Amino acid sequence: MPGGSAQLSVTEQRMAMRHRVDCAVRAEHLNRGREIELRLRNFSANGVLIDPAPDLQRGDRVILRLPALGRIEAYCIWTFETRAGCQFERVLRPVEFDGVLAAIKPATIPH
Repeated sequence: MPGGSAQLSVTEQRMAMRHRVDCAVRAEHLNRGREIELRLRNFSANGVLIDPAPDLQRGDRVILRLPALGRIEAYCIWTFETRAGCQFERVLRPVEFDGVLAAIKPATIPH
């Protein structure tokens, strides 16, 4: 349903372990019908934090191209300032999650 709001079948699970990352990925913006580049800042089995995310609005759908996994659809759950939180259409299996995390290498961010 192009242009419609996301109808999530997976309940939001904000308690999932998040890993800081710094990885540029290509994505298809389904609501706008074009390809965009996004930068992932954290990653979990349930979704990603994107920053900057100037083209995303709450309810938008994107197909992310993740290393070691390929294409997965995600829904923009929230936006704030330059950031957006996106939830995957499904929870990643442990082997998928580990493969993506190994490929994008967690960011080394000083405290």
